[in-house]
Amino acid sequence: MTVSRAAHLAFAAIVGISSFVASIQTSHAGGLGLDWLSNKPYVECLKQARMLADVSSIMKGPAYREASYERGRHQCNRQYYGHQ
Repeated sequence: MTVSRAAHLAFAAIVGISSFVASIQTSHAGGLGLDWLSNKPYVECLKQARMLADVSSIMKGPAYREASYERGRHQCNRQYYGHQ
């Protein structure tokens, strides 16, 4: 491989990488906002759902914990936001 060929390859790689980086959007996704943290009753509902899932997993086993938490989280979402 000649020096000019290597230089062209390196230049093409730099242009490709910089084009990719420039094309990435820097805006935040709508679902990743943290505004729900200011809704104290909702946060308390989530804490209670986690606590109940942890306690119930002692009796029913650890595999039950996440399924129980998901049901509690969906219930909190329905109660405070009207969706799951």
